[in-house]
Amino acid sequence: MRFISAKGEYAILAMLALALHSEKKPLQVKSIAEKKAIPPRFLEQVMSALKKKGLVESVRGPHGGYRLTRQPDQIYFGEMVQAVEGPIFSNEVSSGRNGGVEPLVLKEVYSEINAALEAHFNSISLQDLCVRKKEKEEKEVLMFHI
Repeated sequence: MRFISAKGEYAILAMLALALHSEKKPLQVKSIAEKKAIPPRFLEQVMSALKKKGLVESVRGPHGGYRLTRQPDQIYFGEMVQAVEGPIFSNEVSSGRNGGVEPLVLKEVYSEINAALEAHFNSISLQDLCVRKKEKEEKEVLMFHI
């Protein structure tokens, strides 16, 4: 089991920026990088991986940039992370030193944990993230006024 790297986080932040972008025209990498404090060159690599997996498309020209290929409610957390990280769930047992039954038991438990995590990752849509962000922003505004 691995945790999400900076590359995975940047992919999610970029996808969130695209989903929250209210205009129909594409967003440029420079704009996303500035808003999310992501190194532009690194973000280009992330966007390229997202494009390769079909989650975003690029538009050329002076007003070009990136946009989502599907609606935010049809894009899931798990596929965004896997687009840049590769497979994130594994049934590998880290040590096979002892042999016998213990590694089989561990493999079974790891498999159950991975299945639960994968199901959860794939149950959270980009739209869910947008809703959560807006709710947090509204709470902050309310807290500021109290």
